Amino acid sequence: MGLDLVLRGGLIVDGTGGAPFVGDLAVRGERIEAIGPLAAVPAAQWLDVRGLVVAPGFIDIHAHGDLYPLLCPEAPGRLHDGVTTEVIGNCGESPFPQSPAMLAERAESARRHGIAIDWDTFDAYAARHDSIGCGINRVALVGHGNVRQAVMGEEDRAASPDELAAMCREVEKALDAGAFGISTGLYYTPGMFARAGEIDALCAIVARRGGLYASHIRNEGDAIEEAIEEFTGVGRRTGVRLQLSHVKVSGRANWPKADRVIERLQALRASGLDLACDRYPYIASSTSLSSQLPGWAREGGRAPMLERISAPGTRAKLVEALVADFPSDEAWAALRIADAACDQWRAAEGRSILEIAAGSGREPAEMVLDLLSASEGRASIVHFTMCEENLVKWLKLPFVAIGSDSSSRAIDGPTSVGKPHPRSYGTCARVLGRYVREKGVLSLPEGVRRLTGLPASRLGLKRRGLLRPGAVADITVFDPNEVADRATYEVPQQYSVGVRHVLVNGALAVKDGELTGTRNGRFLRKGAE
Repeated sequence: MGLDLVLRGGLIVDGTGGAPFVGDLAVRGERIEAIGPLAAVPAAQWLDVRGLVVAPGFIDIHAHGDLYPLLCPEAPGRLHDGVTTEVIGNCGESPFPQSPAMLAERAESARRHGIAIDWDTFDAYAARHDSIGCGINRVALVGHGNVRQAVMGEEDRAASPDELAAMCREVEKALDAGAFGISTGLYYTPGMFARAGEIDALCAIVARRGGLYASHIRNEGDAIEEAIEEFTGVGRRTGVRLQLSHVKVSGRANWPKADRVIERLQALRASGLDLACDRYPYIASSTSLSSQLPGWAREGGRAPMLERISAPGTRAKLVEALVADFPSDEAWAALRIADAACDQWRAAEGRSILEIAAGSGREPAEMVLDLLSASEGRASIVHFTMCEENLVKWLKLPFVAIGSDSSSRAIDGPTSVGKPHPRSYGTCARVLGRYVREKGVLSLPEGVRRLTGLPASRLGLKRRGLLRPGAVADITVFDPNEVADRATYEVPQQYSVGVRHVLVNGALAVKDGELTGTRNGRFLRKGAE
């Protein structure tokens, strides 16, 4: 039987960081059959890729969007950016497990987009994902926030022994079904309410299964060094493998701490701690507007939070807390509305809180609370808190993979609303265009490794992330002279350019820069990969 496809004459950059070489790559079924001079081998299809880079399909190690596979199953933003696999379930939030109350809350959001949520477990979500046909593969972590909320709601207290045992069972069920590890969002509710013993108990289970613990740590600004010690302490006590999510130092006053943080991370790795990080190639973050409120205001979920915003006594306390956290016009100017999540404030999207407040005759802190009330707590933001100098320092660290920290989107339809962070469209191409070709921060082989071999090794994906015979044919072919991001903060809905061909599980999903309509992605399970 002949080959299905041969990529002819490309520059093979195999994901290991090793020297590139010119050669052919043959695909049979879902696997890479051979790499080398293959001119005489019969094949159903040949693609001339001379002058182009042939790389493993990019793996986005830190992605979001539980509902996005349903809203946008073809994943055009990811495919045009060269991504063939993304990891969801980060920052403590995953599509599973879900209690009846959580299902009802999410169902309300889903109905607004005309979709139904009918799952509560890993297996049910995976089945739904594969039944609709998705353009890319997905790997899942189980979110600690989901586990905690399903067992004990969003209360600020320690778990009882019975509750902790129930959480352990939920984590075990997810791992048994194929989750690759656990994530925490200690900056968000209800994760911020967890005590150290709770995280240790859950991560000990993950450690015994060889899984990964990824964390949005408790603080990325004033108390970042303490937060890193808290996070890495879990690894020292339990032996769990650690992934520090979207590593950063936020806030101008904290930027000088980056060198100390880097030295500490390097020392911990040198001591034998299994620790790595990921980062997106931008200096702005993006999250919910409600996350800017103090934890006590968010305890119990959206409904109690909205009541506190509207009650005069607690509203005054919230204004005081916001003013303390945003003490200057410069601080308010750095906070932009990405998605107003309501018709009343759609025109505010892309504008800063300072600008919106000035146009409305309101103080910025009051404006934040008004936006939260109007959006029922669903508004999101883009927040400029980082600097380019530190970003380059993170990117130079060989243990920092690339993760977009974003949802898979299209340039039209329900996932295109608002002014989302451009990382949803341009993360990988930005690394290759800006930080490899233009700035030389990374070599081409190293840039590709950060997008492929490194995330694959962190996840334990043995048949993806590298180009070698027998590996799954997830392959991205790009023009090293043209690959670039086009998405901006002002106009984010723009696909990357320069990605010519993308194979997902052996099938062409992108050919000559255009989507083929093939949806050959699948939900990947640990132990089966």
